[in-house]
Amino acid sequence: MTISLTLRTTILISLIAFTCSNRCTSHPRLAPRLLHSKSNKIQESPKKNTGYLHSKPPPASRLDNKWTTDTVSIISHITPITRPAAFLANISIGNPPVPQLLLIDTGSDLTWIQCLPCKCYPQSVPFYRPSRSSTYRDASCEFAPHAMPRISHDERTKTCQYYLLYRDNSSTRGTLAEEKLTFQTSDDGLVSEHDIVIGCGQDNSGFTQYSGVLGLGPGKFSIVTRNFGSKFSYCFGSLTDPTNPHNILILGDGARTEGDPTPLSIFQDRYYLDLQAISLGHKLLDIKPDVFKRYGSQGGTVIDTGCSPTILAREAYDTLFEEIDFILGDVHTRVKDWDQYTKPCYEGHMKLDLLGFPVVTFHFAGGAELTLDFKSLFVESDNGDRFCLAVSMNTFDDMSVIGAMAQQHYNVGYDLLTMNVYFQRCSLQLIFLERLVGN
Repeated sequence: MTISLTLRTTILISLIAFTCSNRCTSHPRLAPRLLHSKSNKIQESPKKNTGYLHSKPPPASRLDNKWTTDTVSIISHITPITRPAAFLANISIGNPPVPQLLLIDTGSDLTWIQCLPCKCYPQSVPFYRPSRSSTYRDASCEFAPHAMPRISHDERTKTCQYYLLYRDNSSTRGTLAEEKLTFQTSDDGLVSEHDIVIGCGQDNSGFTQYSGVLGLGPGKFSIVTRNFGSKFSYCFGSLTDPTNPHNILILGDGARTEGDPTPLSIFQDRYYLDLQAISLGHKLLDIKPDVFKRYGSQGGTVIDTGCSPTILAREAYDTLFEEIDFILGDVHTRVKDWDQYTKPCYEGHMKLDLLGFPVVTFHFAGGAELTLDFKSLFVESDNGDRFCLAVSMNTFDDMSVIGAMAQQHYNVGYDLLTMNVYFQRCSLQLIFLERLVGN
């Protein structure tokens, strides 16, 4: 999420408190019910979410089986949570290492964490104290007039200060630092990278539970461009199955850039894709392709793992919603105070009533496709007696956002040299990883 991304707050499911904030790229309103700060543990659902779509067999691929910084490649497990839909990287900070949970965010550049002492919000894992780390040091200020965050030199403390203010007035402020980050690899080993620039947040508000953000954006302060070359990939298995072996993040040359490519463009530190059409089942929806185009700083389609739902420009949302409601409206009762923009909810049991619901497919330039089954399109209430559409309309401008929910069951690979993004279904990820570690 970049600070200038202006998406008005849209209530998707008021009945179950599922919201997406108007900054919706870096961290949707951080109030997941599955994290409890008192226990310092993640409470996760054991239910397995298996999509009914069948993936194409991926072409053979192999990474160098060395878990050292010489490979310029790191593989890390990631943890899903469901409310709001998000994927967290398990990363340790400092020496001795302190485990942290960071939101994986392709819409933010700077990786930042809460640092004691600070004005902090509650988080579910122990706080990091830079004074106790032997590898912490202040970073020097760099000239970055167009970068996010805003950078300034503090003459009194002789430190470089950063400040991030999001559209919903949540913010983080602190010292720019360099630290050691330790990642857990797919074979349960550990690998560390030293001198990574992070934000040491000393005044943070508007968030809850997460330790901070892992910034994978394309900007000046991103660890992708500064530390891991030009490639990264992530495979989001299922939001409701934290044990899914497909939940893997790869940083560096070993990233999986396989499957169907589509051109990538970068503007104002955002990743833009050329979305050309949307279909529901076998029906291509009547949406003008210009709806998804970027004109200057307006419109366009951003891919952003820091945003939970998919957000569409008004014309695209209205067309898709009318088709979905046509299918559901005569079968399922709309909830009280139903509204297609603020409460598109229906009575019923999602997993039973929507089994076989036609998939929604996003068609991108070059032939790449991203297919959403009902578990990527809808969210179920806590008691399971109703479900709501997890796609919202952008009521502020014409930008569309492909969020985390839409990317379930896919490996998404980024190559910033060839400027392509690759989409491939994740079903054979486990086979790939077994080959990778030599099992």
